[in-house]
Amino acid sequence: MKREAWIILLLIAGLAVWPLIAGDYAVSRTNRAMIYALLALSFSVLAGRLGWFSLCQTTFAGISGYVIAILGVRYGWPTGAVIPLAILISVGFAVVFGLLTVRARRVSFLMLTLALGQMIYALSFQWVDVTGGYNGIPGIRLPSFLGIDFGDTRVLYAMLATVTVGIFMAVHRVYRSQYGLLLLGIQENEERMRALGHPVHLARFTAFVMAAAIASVAGVFLVFDMGIMSPAPLSLNQAVLVLTAAVLGGYRTIWGPALGAAVLIMLQTGVAQYTDRHMMVIGAVLVLCILLMPRGLSEFPWKSLVHRFRRSSASG
Repeated sequence: MKREAWIILLLIAGLAVWPLIAGDYAVSRTNRAMIYALLALSFSVLAGRLGWFSLCQTTFAGISGYVIAILGVRYGWPTGAVIPLAILISVGFAVVFGLLTVRARRVSFLMLTLALGQMIYALSFQWVDVTGGYNGIPGIRLPSFLGIDFGDTRVLYAMLATVTVGIFMAVHRVYRSQYGLLLLGIQENEERMRALGHPVHLARFTAFVMAAAIASVAGVFLVFDMGIMSPAPLSLNQAVLVLTAAVLGGYRTIWGPALGAAVLIMLQTGVAQYTDRHMMVIGAVLVLCILLMPRGLSEFPWKSLVHRFRRSSASG
């Protein structure tokens, strides 16, 4: 069996065992880590395969969250109808954003996504009659069905773990497909790919929409995990947090975003117990990681480091 298959099996086994040995708080933090892993993955689809750095992935998550809050809480629509509609509306925004940004260069693309994301953020706290402004829309919860409380932390964990693993495996297949190789080719030499007859702009556009779809799924779980929808998830701080997770874990690999999100959530949880200035500590850790491991934790040459340590221990 290939090494990747073993890693996937161990990951699935670990996710299955974790809620059996962990407390409710640890499970809830794991839920948040998986949500940010999906958001970091949506960022990495663009950054790792196209060299595009997007600052509006949390915007798509926020849009799907607001659709669920507005239609589900304010208008009482059934959850089963609201969830797919929220994803579709968020992807619809992604189509519009993609058409506006598909021909932009890397720096221009970064600035355009920043501007578009901040426009939606401003709308979320200024359109008070619909979004609730700063106070947001509370009372968001998954219903019970057939005696199962889907709002329970551990039930949410089971659904979230299943969806997260499924999405990561699907993206892994995309990376290894001809389409994934085309995206890499566009990043390396866009003009050559265009000269060879490849639909460069269409490939970039579909990658943008695919990344937004992943972010919108993360937004669905995020709003049910928080129980309230406010402008906070759409803020620039959240976008930078997702970028941090992706860079920390290594956005060029498939599992790097998950690793970065897990480490970031652990740092937030651990450091916040000892100081209110936990963001300063996390920032310092990020700076050290970038200096010592510029390609992220997942691409750090751990094997050579261990081999070098063993050699130095044997010689000493």
